[in-house]
Amino acid sequence: MPPASAPHVDPGFEKRLIEHARPIAEHFLASALHHFFNSGIYDRLCDAGGTQDIPTLASSMELDETRTLGFLLFLANEDIVVVKGMTVELTRRAHDFAEFRAWYTLMIGGYSTTLDQLGDAMRNGAPGCSRNGRNVGLGSCEISKFDGMPMTRSLLAADGTEPQVVLDLGCGNGLYLIDFCKHMPGIEAWGVEPDPGSFREARDLVQTAGIAERVHLINTSAEDFLANPPEGCRPDLIVFGYVLQEILGQSGETEVVRTLESITARFPNIVIVVIEVANEITNAAVMRHGLARNFWNTYYLIHYFTNQRLETADFWTALFDRAGLDLRHTVTTPEFVDSTGLELGYLLRKRRAQTLAAVPSL
Repeated sequence: MPPASAPHVDPGFEKRLIEHARPIAEHFLASALHHFFNSGIYDRLCDAGGTQDIPTLASSMELDETRTLGFLLFLANEDIVVVKGMTVELTRRAHDFAEFRAWYTLMIGGYSTTLDQLGDAMRNGAPGCSRNGRNVGLGSCEISKFDGMPMTRSLLAADGTEPQVVLDLGCGNGLYLIDFCKHMPGIEAWGVEPDPGSFREARDLVQTAGIAERVHLINTSAEDFLANPPEGCRPDLIVFGYVLQEILGQSGETEVVRTLESITARFPNIVIVVIEVANEITNAAVMRHGLARNFWNTYYLIHYFTNQRLETADFWTALFDRAGLDLRHTVTTPEFVDSTGLELGYLLRKRRAQTLAAVPSL
């Protein structure tokens, strides 16, 4: 079939189109990978030894066969699966992506709806963008195995601290708390969550995880909890994993300081671990790093729109000082996980009052 004539189109147009349409394909691939994992198709194929006929796969998962076939054919063209007739097989590339599925849960499952709202949200007076909080929690919890948990353990080891009771204010559906307890088998935990729905889900997940005897959940606000903690609740550790950025963005610096002061007023000997992310989006040298380009740049973008405020390391150091805290130890992510140094880990304790030495009489 002969091509049509288009005198207004130059010979290099198709080459430019291929190059500049690539982000569209990457957007679709990222979304498809999230649904590949989140729908359970990847896990079902793994359970079947990596290969299954498509009608059986669709029937067993109550999926529409035609749409499932189209979805798998798309993935086949991206070398995620191989489709032969009506049989599908996982590729090596599928397993390679699966190692990082938590990042897709967080960024695609958690923030796809955020991206859809960016244009409207940039208008003066517009509210911040929404997100899928459950997927954000799920993804963050899984990723914490690589960053937050090693950082926390390193900080505690540097301080020579072996905590017995951890407190989680605003524990959501409890996933981070459950993961924390799994990584530190001897620890007892208290989780405080004001939202009734999240509290019920946390209670169910704790039961399912088989650690109900170690985790105490309370459906109340952080303020009410700190004003009157339950009898027997004596935490020696609290971990703020990416939480202070939320308070900062939604309530301001004064509220962050007040929260920290309230905790140390109620529990003077408590160890505070803070995990945050340094805002270095304007640092060209840092943003040339491969992980900064492929992950942190997207992370920075969504935080401008979801009422979360990222700050610099100097900002956090000054704020902790205002809250009357001594900064004992700092750490960043394991070198072979993330060498950007953008994630910040702090171990803090309440500053003790300085006593002046008595001046000898003359």
